[in-house]
Amino acid sequence: MSEIDRSVRVRALLDQWFLVVVAALLLVAVAGGAWAYQVHATDTVETEQVTTERWSETTSYEHSSVIVNESIPFEEGERVTNRPVYYTRLSEELAISYRYEYAADDGAVQVNTETSVQYRGVEGETTLWEYSEPLASGTAEGLSPSTPHTVNATLVIEDVYETIDTVERQLGSAGTIEIRIVSTSSVSGTIDGESVDHTYESVMPITVTPTTFRVLEIQTVDEAETQTRTVEQSTESGAVESAAPVLLSLLAVVALVGLGYGRHTGYVGISADERELLELHQQEQEFSEWITRGTFPSERDYEQTILVDDLEGLVDVAIDTNKRVIKDEQLGVSTVLDGDYVYVYVRPDSPAEDWLVNYADTTMEEFDSYDF
Repeated sequence: MSEIDRSVRVRALLDQWFLVVVAALLLVAVAGGAWAYQVHATDTVETEQVTTERWSETTSYEHSSVIVNESIPFEEGERVTNRPVYYTRLSEELAISYRYEYAADDGAVQVNTETSVQYRGVEGETTLWEYSEPLASGTAEGLSPSTPHTVNATLVIEDVYETIDTVERQLGSAGTIEIRIVSTSSVSGTIDGESVDHTYESVMPITVTPTTFRVLEIQTVDEAETQTRTVEQSTESGAVESAAPVLLSLLAVVALVGLGYGRHTGYVGISADERELLELHQQEQEFSEWITRGTFPSERDYEQTILVDDLEGLVDVAIDTNKRVIKDEQLGVSTVLDGDYVYVYVRPDSPAEDWLVNYADTTMEEFDSYDF
């Protein structure tokens, strides 16, 4: 009985801060409504940087060979295209087609292309020597978008072996010989109203053995001219963002209604007895060093009972008489026993309150006959 019910404390706190809580809930309801209006009535505009392509330029290679000697896998006269390996026993030439084109809304350019076969002696990362032979060239004037500029060349396989043999006889076999088809395109003119003047180099590496020509990874051009612009776009609020302010306002309104109802019915607030219990609890904490838990005497061996109005007064009696306060939690009473007198404080929630108040001054005979 010494512990205060949590609901009493909560109601006491609400009673003390009722106006402050109401004002806070009103503020939350208004803020939630304003937030909801802001979310639903105004558009959120986001800006982002968008990169778009103005035009692009590309180069590519195609290669093929005609079968001149029939075999089980290949027929004579058949053209094999874009194969990784060509067999020197079956073919005599490697046809190479280089292509340049650009994509744009408008434009007119002049393209000059030189295609050559390049031999290089390399040792690790070092180039020992280099030698080039022209294969083909071509020019396109006033080239429009999506119109390809093509240069066709033919690499005679026997000529490649003769060049390699000649170089090895002259220089020896130091290093490794690399073979590359190199196409250099010079582009000048106007694309999408902008002047252009640049040069691109595309490479098709080839490695040879006594019986094969092998095309390695081709290095071509894929260039794009871009521009960046700022784009604004409206964004819709998500479900959570839309519902959150409405829910917040609704909860605040419900809480206000609940507080108003509680105030009207008396739930928000405490009775005089409950208030006294709260004060008693504080006093018990304050004067705990003077209070000892015990049991109220079952027989009256004192001459007179003195009822004390509050616990603080009873503690004063204990101090004056140099006695302890005995607290009976079951009966809800606290006492100070001083000779022929007993000083009693009765809690408001004491189950023995009626008897203690109404029969405290009875005689011993009346007390003994009382059934409790």
